[in-house]
Amino acid sequence: MSANQVAIRANGPYVCTGRIIVCDDAGSALREGAQVALCRCGASNDKPFCDGSHNRVGFADAGGCAKPEAGAVSGDGPLRVTVKKDGPLFLEGPVQVQAADGSVAFSGDKTWLCRCGQSQNKPFCDGTHKKVGFTG
Repeated sequence: MSANQVAIRANGPYVCTGRIIVCDDAGSALREGAQVALCRCGASNDKPFCDGSHNRVGFADAGGCAKPEAGAVSGDGPLRVTVKKDGPLFLEGPVQVQAADGSVAFSGDKTWLCRCGQSQNKPFCDGTHKKVGFTG
């Protein structure tokens, strides 16, 4: 199991723990730390970080995963989370993503997570952000 974890909270954010580096699309570090909460509802006023807006807007998602993606996790380095402009979160580095029920949604070194709240393949991005005009 990877030292870097992303826990999907039911009706709430992604909670990342481990060696986390959050960067903008240009590669500049926005935040580094051992725990970071990232918005997955698309409504935060502090995107990409969670500000509790999921409560205000009534975001409802059980935090499950219909199609788990298991792969090999290599090494124990940091998890780099790149916030793609008006798009998803790109995770690069050893990570395990856990659904709200504790099951493994993803295990590996690279994946794309939805942050607009509209993907039909949550927690993974399916491109819906383009259709709904997500910004942030």
